[in-house]
Amino acid sequence: MIVDANAVDDGAVLESTVCVVGAGAAGIPLALALARRGIDVTLLESGGLEPEVETQRLYDGANVGIPYSPSASRLRYFGGTTNHWGGMCHPLDEDDFLPREWIADSGWPIRRSDVEPYYDEALAVLEVPSRHRFTEVERDVAAFPYLLGAENPAFAPVLWLKSPPTRLGQTSRQAIADHPRIRCYLHANAVQVVPNAAADHVERIDVRTLGGRRVRCRARDYVLSAGGIENARLLLLSDAVVPGGLGNRHDLVGRYFMEHIAEFVGTMVVVPPRGARGFQEESVRERAGRDLVGVWNVFFGLGSTRAFRERHRLLGCVVNAIPKPPDADDPAARAVENLVRAGASDAPARSFGLYVTAERAPNRDSRISLGDDLDALGQRRVVVDLRPAPSDAHSVRKTVRAFGLELARAGHGRARIPEAEFQTTPLVGHHMGTTRMSDDPARGVTDRDGRVHEIANLYVAGSSLFPTGGYANPTMTIVALALRLAEHLGRVGSAAVPDVRSRG
Repeated sequence: MIVDANAVDDGAVLESTVCVVGAGAAGIPLALALARRGIDVTLLESGGLEPEVETQRLYDGANVGIPYSPSASRLRYFGGTTNHWGGMCHPLDEDDFLPREWIADSGWPIRRSDVEPYYDEALAVLEVPSRHRFTEVERDVAAFPYLLGAENPAFAPVLWLKSPPTRLGQTSRQAIADHPRIRCYLHANAVQVVPNAAADHVERIDVRTLGGRRVRCRARDYVLSAGGIENARLLLLSDAVVPGGLGNRHDLVGRYFMEHIAEFVGTMVVVPPRGARGFQEESVRERAGRDLVGVWNVFFGLGSTRAFRERHRLLGCVVNAIPKPPDADDPAARAVENLVRAGASDAPARSFGLYVTAERAPNRDSRISLGDDLDALGQRRVVVDLRPAPSDAHSVRKTVRAFGLELARAGHGRARIPEAEFQTTPLVGHHMGTTRMSDDPARGVTDRDGRVHEIANLYVAGSSLFPTGGYANPTMTIVALALRLAEHLGRVGSAAVPDVRSRG
């Protein structure tokens, strides 16, 4: 059932087994997975079924770090930011979960193997028909050699998977509306999580609408799935019982705010060796749109290997090649002409722009906090202080230049990497961190299941859980972690917590 909260009686109490805040990439799959397990769910969505200016303005806030808008990359209506998501999917690598001694505060409390069982179901939610791996679609290597050579120690091909892209607000609307165990309330803004006097379990969530309605939600378990900024904001706002906000005993809520780096870093011109028909990576890209449904066909990528990153103490980075018109004045093109004249190739040259997506180092001082300005609900707006670490730009610079050297060493082309400093300015709107996972409450806001430390029935879902971000787009892992949480709540719940649904 989908209901407008403005039509609910003022002062009403909404009861269910689980209350989920936020109907986006985490909240919708979580609610449906819980309902399939026979669990009653209240799903709270701040917006309506379509964008609304006044609701979107609730995201507005101040910026004090590198230029960054807290609202420009987020959509506040049913389906959340999947409503303008690009559709790129890739799992996190195994070493993204591991502690890396050269990266302070790295390491998840779980491993890739803990998330792996949920990736295929996540892809089904995102309408990716098959989980292709590069070796499964490899063609004749003699006719299509690898760009940097087979088994290059520094770089490996990355096969980006492709969602249509899925707009969960559209694809899941009917399922949410029809399921007897789900009640989704639109225009329902969670304004405070209210715990008991001991602050060891949540008793209710207070909800307000811009139209003036006030209601309460009572449940056995509560899950915040409102995004990397809003999850932290709601915990910080919930300070009536615990000064400083819930889960913030160690001043960690809102800290370690991360983004991905995404920028063009140069150009590349390549020519296949004599007798070859092309390169393996561009062959897969060209075939993707024709034969391999569910594989990205705009560009191909080459990601730095674990061994390379460990050797040079770098963050994760993938160099993506996007076809572009040839430019005779490009120094890389002139260098490739020499290869052709020398008889190394009998095929036309191909030109590409090099577009990097890369990981940022977790930084405790990069954070979300509360300012003094109030929104239309009377709630304090956020202050965003996104601070890059020196290792961010260094990792991109080192990786891209190594890519150029490997390309030249293979004899397949040349790359032009400008000497200008990389900007490392975020372009993609991937909000991560702020309620990071850790088994140690002094190092994280939540435990390995996403439960807020010391609060028995309050959980967080979404990329705010990520201790590190890797280079992969987070949506696939967001959905996988939500499905993992659904299984946990269905199996365990909060058995030790009194059922508060019937309390006044």
